[in-house]
Amino acid sequence: MLLNNCNTDPVVSEIPEMNFESVTLYKNRSGKDSMIILTLNYKDGDGDVGLSEADSLPPFNFGNAGFYNLLVGYKVKKNAIWQNIIIPGGADTLNFNQRFQRLNRTNKNKTVTGTIDLRIPASPYPGIFPDTIKLISQMVDRKLHKSNITGSSAINLKH
Repeated sequence: MLLNNCNTDPVVSEIPEMNFESVTLYKNRSGKDSMIILTLNYKDGDGDVGLSEADSLPPFNFGNAGFYNLLVGYKVKKNAIWQNIIIPGGADTLNFNQRFQRLNRTNKNKTVTGTIDLRIPASPYPGIFPDTIKLISQMVDRKLHKSNITGSSAINLKH
């Protein structure tokens, strides 16, 4: 008799995946919202997410597509429509893009999974106090593969 033992571990894509998990609001002493903690789940089949300090040449240098590896958009609800916030006095859209460290520090392809907690101020810019917001996120790996876009549900803020 011959028995074969097959590995039944699921195959995980080398394209990163993200999912919204939760939002936690922290209040200041006056009982007003001051900080938003956005919790995201991630998974990457080859573990090439994150950047090191040495990643400073194209395409990972400032101004190029790979500089930020976690894209975080901040949307406000105005007249039932989700809109970007334009920074006062300019034309740039307000966002909270991040650059996080490598998660797999070996040179081997290895599935990585986990959660990321982002801290975002409830008042995202001086003088801006939105009532209802939504946070949109996307992860970018070292091969510049972009994950799915995930978003929070509506977040009602008290300022």
